[in-house]
Amino acid sequence: MHYYRELVRGLGIDPGDDTVPRVTPHWTTFEKADALLQRSGVAAGERIAGFAPGAAYGAAKRWPPDRVAKVIEALARSGTTSVLVGAAGDRDTGRAIESSLPARARLVNLIGRTSLGELIGVVARCAAFVSNDSGAMHVAAALGVPVTAIFGPTDEHVTAPAAAGPADVIVRDVFCRPCLLRECPIDHRCMKRIDVDAVLTSISGHLA
Repeated sequence: MHYYRELVRGLGIDPGDDTVPRVTPHWTTFEKADALLQRSGVAAGERIAGFAPGAAYGAAKRWPPDRVAKVIEALARSGTTSVLVGAAGDRDTGRAIESSLPARARLVNLIGRTSLGELIGVVARCAAFVSNDSGAMHVAAALGVPVTAIFGPTDEHVTAPAAAGPADVIVRDVFCRPCLLRECPIDHRCMKRIDVDAVLTSISGHLA
């Protein structure tokens, strides 16, 4: 983060003394996001949890889709609607999550369907947010949305969310991480050892 602050200073812009990035959406951003959510069947005032299950850097950064689905299923039982967000390249991951869910689980898949502004608005409407180490994670953190950040091959000491709100960083201590590899050459243990209960406990605490 300090690296990027110095880049901004190099452009002649004073980033200020606040070390935590903050984003405050314009009211029109909320309007567009609300319209998109309502078109997708999410009622005004409905409690939603956001999920960013993809990662542009590579598959090694993605927590297994079937485990994401189990968290979403558990949240659905408690009356929370889950919303998937991400870039068009994350669509396969979104479909894998949907195919792992029972029909009764409440899920809205907005992967590849938002502009940057709409993404910001949708994430800002979330009561909690679960993400791999990704851009969406940092957006949620800057918005002050409670974040559950899942780290595998990347270094949480370098890219953990600088959060304006509550944030849990979930990692598992394995010999090979952080490797910074795009694809795992062995058994993806850094991610597979993060169980559903750990993520569900974090997001449930944020929702409470």
